[in-house]
Amino acid sequence: MTSIRTRLLLAYGSILLIGFAALAIVAGRQISSSARADYERRLIGELELIARRVERDIYGPPINSFPEPFGGPGCRFNGQDRFPGRSAFSSDDLDDIIESFDDHRGGDLALFWLADEPRNGLSRWLRDHQEVDAAVGGENAIVVERRGENGQPTLYTATAIGAGGGPPLILQLSAPLATLQMLIWERWALLGAIVVLVGALSLAATVWVSRSIIQPLYALHESALRLSAGDFAHRVADIRRDEVGAVARAFNDMAQQVESMLEEQRAFASNISHELRTPLTTIRLRSEALRYDALADDLTQQYVAEIDDEVRRLGSLVEDLALLARFDAGRAELGQSEIDLRRFVGSLTQQLQPQATAKHIDMQLRLPDDLVPVHASLNHLTVVFRNLLDNALKYTPAGGQVMWAVAPGPESVCIKITDTGCGVDPAHLPHLFERFYRADKARSRDIPGSGLGLALVQSIVQAYGGQITINSPGLGRGTTVTIVWPYRPTVIAQ
Repeated sequence: MTSIRTRLLLAYGSILLIGFAALAIVAGRQISSSARADYERRLIGELELIARRVERDIYGPPINSFPEPFGGPGCRFNGQDRFPGRSAFSSDDLDDIIESFDDHRGGDLALFWLADEPRNGLSRWLRDHQEVDAAVGGENAIVVERRGENGQPTLYTATAIGAGGGPPLILQLSAPLATLQMLIWERWALLGAIVVLVGALSLAATVWVSRSIIQPLYALHESALRLSAGDFAHRVADIRRDEVGAVARAFNDMAQQVESMLEEQRAFASNISHELRTPLTTIRLRSEALRYDALADDLTQQYVAEIDDEVRRLGSLVEDLALLARFDAGRAELGQSEIDLRRFVGSLTQQLQPQATAKHIDMQLRLPDDLVPVHASLNHLTVVFRNLLDNALKYTPAGGQVMWAVAPGPESVCIKITDTGCGVDPAHLPHLFERFYRADKARSRDIPGSGLGLALVQSIVQAYGGQITINSPGLGRGTTVTIVWPYRPTVIAQ
């Protein structure tokens, strides 16, 4: 299987290669055409400079002669070493100009005197020498490519020099095409070097980018392997601020949740074993005493009652665990029964009144007359408020007070249960909804309870789209539980 890094390098490398190749071809063509145009303009410019120099000294009367090139050292005209019209300019002067040009350009200069009446064949000759024809016709200088006398491709350009209306003197400049080709190849070589350099830098940048992308993935892979091996405390280090960093943060969050879940499972197994061990031990001891020992009738009745209490406690614990598991898994079916809160509150208060009377606790109700019914399961409401009221009665000392107040709202009802009991240390408040958590660290058995009640209450309230909060000013200053319950469920369990 090809790695991501290899695929990235192949993809980016192919894109760069194709892009730079296309760019080099287009740029190369532009460079070639631009170099030829520049070279031709420079050739014409040099011709004009030479023509102006020659024109300063040559102008004269018409001379009846057939077009005949002059150029090179020792050039003479009609047996004279001077050009007609100006005794100051000789063929030697022209030789100096030609030699100067040849030394610098490797080209050739030639002069053509045209008679007033061209001989036969001149027209054909002009057609073969278009640059001369253009100069004779007074047109702008042009550059023509054809093979020279040596058979090599050559560039030609020409211009006319004349004064006083006589036959024009044609100055022709030629240069081998190889010079232009050499210039073009030099520019192509420079372009190629630039393309190679930029391509190498781009490839290096591609390798660096791919490494910066892949390296964190290797770290994630290693972390995943360590997590699968049981190292749940391991986290991905050096998190970046990009998409890969977001994946790393999500991985760390997942690892944190897995670790927390495992710790909760361990704590759950430890707590449930403790909660089951105590009643089972009591049942075993009492059943053995009833089976093997001859007990008095009153002691026998006591043991039977204790066994019955422990069985009820185990049954209640199992029911709470089963209901909590259904809500955790989202499989609990939310009720839609219309429940009259006034009747529900009154009925539940009557059921708990004997427990309050036994402890001389004053239970007070504060109910408005215009309560809107809620749609819920009667069993779920009973579980929630029986747990809350039972806690209030258990943790309120004799002579205390428990207040149950209901206040309707536009979309939900606010229910508060306030007691004057022992209160809660603020440090324990964030943990009260944790399973099997009890504020008394020694897990005193003086106050019965499994530690699942508040966790179950929170699961039910949140399943219906409600909210629950617990507040206490501190130890010995009572506790207030506030529940906001919607008239209709806003969150439907799956």
